Amino acid sequence: TTMNYDLNTYVAVTLAPNSPFLGAPSSLSTVHPALTHVGQVGQLHDVQLVSVPKEDWSNIGDDILASLKGSEGVSSVSIQELKQRTKRGGDEL
Repeated sequence: TTMNYDLNTYVAVTLAPNSPFLGAPSSLSTVHPALTHVGQVGQLHDVQLVSVPKEDWSNIGDDILASLKGSEGVSSVSIQELKQRTKRGGDEL
């Protein structure tokens, strides 16, 4: 999956061990109409990534976060920032 940070805001959702979403992570998209389920983060099946169009995020981001945080089986939510890869000169030994 190619992630487009210009168009979307990405949110990592950490699921509790007893979360109903573990069996069907794509159902996270049903928590709020603006959400799209992107997939799991790396090998972590209990961390799922969802995306929200930037336009929706700027208007109703707080509502979306509240909906996610209030969902059964969601233990934490964190907004993902695009990390620029920086090359360091000479300090990696």
